Amino acid sequence: MGTFRIEVVAVGGHGCQRDLKDGETVPGCSLAGCPDCMARDFVKDLRLAGNSVEKAQLIHWPGQPGEVRDDLLTGKRSGSF
Repeated sequence: MGTFRIEVVAVGGHGCQRDLKDGETVPGCSLAGCPDCMARDFVKDLRLAGNSVEKAQLIHWPGQPGEVRDDLLTGKRSGSF
């Protein structure tokens, strides 16, 4: 057993729940093609398989002034669209 890191940088779909604000919990829309929900499901599946996930974030517009972060472990959003 050892530490590993998975990092994905993607461009594509719009995702979901852009109306939620800073500090709110993002439950997800559960639509099959939603990239935000696909990332949440991936992290959930890793944990269900017995992996300890230390940090998992979905970063919208990384490095830009309007950057928004969704913590995929707690569901909390930092920033607003």
